[in-house]
Amino acid sequence: MANSHSAFIGLMQRARNVKRWPLMAQFQSEMLSTHIYEASVIAHMLGVIAREVYGEDIEPDRVAAMAIFHEGSEIAGMSDIPSPVKYHDPETTQAIKKLERRFEQMLIKTLPEPLQACYEPLILQDKNDVHVRLAKAADVLCAYLKCDYELAKSNHEFSNAMEEMDIQLERYREMHPCVDYFCKVFLEDAKGTLDEQTKDLDWVENANQANLKTPE
Repeated sequence: MANSHSAFIGLMQRARNVKRWPLMAQFQSEMLSTHIYEASVIAHMLGVIAREVYGEDIEPDRVAAMAIFHEGSEIAGMSDIPSPVKYHDPETTQAIKKLERRFEQMLIKTLPEPLQACYEPLILQDKNDVHVRLAKAADVLCAYLKCDYELAKSNHEFSNAMEEMDIQLERYREMHPCVDYFCKVFLEDAKGTLDEQTKDLDWVENANQANLKTPE
C-alpha cells in the first residue's frame, strides 16, 4: 500500500508548539492546540444551537470537525501570521492565502491515499459551506475571548485587536442566529471567574458540610 508511513498525526500534534499572537505581549501565552480545542467545543455548540433551536439543517459534528482542521496550514509549517501582516495590502493577502493553500495540500498528501478524499474537504475548506462559516464564527469567538482575557489583565496590547473582534463578531451575530444566541446565553459567563461560573452549583455548601463538620 502506498504511504505505508504517514507524518499526518505527528504534524497535527505540532499544534502544541505553534504560538498564537506571536508579535503580541501576552499575559498568558496561547498555543495553537489550545485554540483548536476551544474553537472545536464552541463550533459544536453553535451547530447544536442552529439545529435544535432554529431548526437549521446543520450537523454539529461536522462544524466541530471543520474547527479541528481550520488551521491546517499553520500546523503544516506556516505558523500564525499576524493579521496586520496578513492583511497589509491585497497583494500580500493574496500571496499568503496562496501559500496557505499549498501547505494545506501538503498536509493532505502526507496521508495514505485511501484517506485523502475524506480529509480533503476538512482541510481545503469550502468557505461557502455553512459548517465552515460556523467554524469560523467559533474561531472569532475564541479570539474575542482571548482579547477580553488579556484586557482584563490590563494588557492593552490587545485593545485594537478587540475592536476588530467586536466588528467581526457583530457581523456573525447578524448572519447567524445561533451565534447571537450563543453570545446572549454563554458569552458573559465565559469571561467569569471559576467561582462566578459555578455559583449555581452546590459545591460551596457541600464543601462546608464536609470541612466544617463537628468532630464526633
